[in-house]
Amino acid sequence: MSNWVGIIGILIFFGAWEIATRAEIVNPFYFPPFSKIIAKGFELFANGSIWEHMRFSLTNFSVGFVISVIIGVVLGVPMGWYKGVSRAFDPLLSGIYATPLIALLPLIIMLFGLGPLSKIIMTVLAAVFPILINTMTGIANTDDRLITMARAFGARDSTIFLKVSVPGSLPYIVAGMRVALGRALVYIVVAEQYGAAMGLGYLSSVAAQRFQMAAMFVPIVIIAGLGAGLNELLKAVEHRLEKWKPQK
Repeated sequence: MSNWVGIIGILIFFGAWEIATRAEIVNPFYFPPFSKIIAKGFELFANGSIWEHMRFSLTNFSVGFVISVIIGVVLGVPMGWYKGVSRAFDPLLSGIYATPLIALLPLIIMLFGLGPLSKIIMTVLAAVFPILINTMTGIANTDDRLITMARAFGARDSTIFLKVSVPGSLPYIVAGMRVALGRALVYIVVAEQYGAAMGLGYLSSVAAQRFQMAAMFVPIVIIAGLGAGLNELLKAVEHRLEKWKPQK
């Protein structure tokens, strides 16, 4: 039922957009009717001009996001398991997480150029910290009752770690991935808009400079749709893992 409610909400939003622009409640030059954006999207897909941009963006996003998950989990698990390490690095991680990455974009472009590497690095910087922090939190918040029960049955620390703490942290890791997903998509588009010659962000920026507003919105709609779809997928995984969360 909740899925249908979400779909209805999306339809209402785009229907209101269409009506508002057709009635000129909002300026149709800057916000073209959604039907025109869809038509422009079909045109770009039909003539093939968007495929290379999609491949560039989605490849860089996928590589960067996978690297972020690996780094975040590999570093977050031991940092959450050893309380002293967690307390030592938590303020530093929180400070870095709050740093606006857009300020680092010129430096990253100067160091790594306009190609894929700078976009992958930007994606990693955007996504790794939510995953790392949530992994730390998940490991550190292992249900004490489960640990006590495991010890009562003679379980060693290594067994508790692998059989109790790691499974218990999975809902937190997936929640961190959901946060990281949105940040990664935002920053890879920003990186392409300000320092690339390829990609959906670049395509949107060029269209805006030429005042081709429908073409400008096509990459935005694609990114939004991708983000919504992946978020729903991760939400479903998170829901299945809820049983591992510590009970309050």
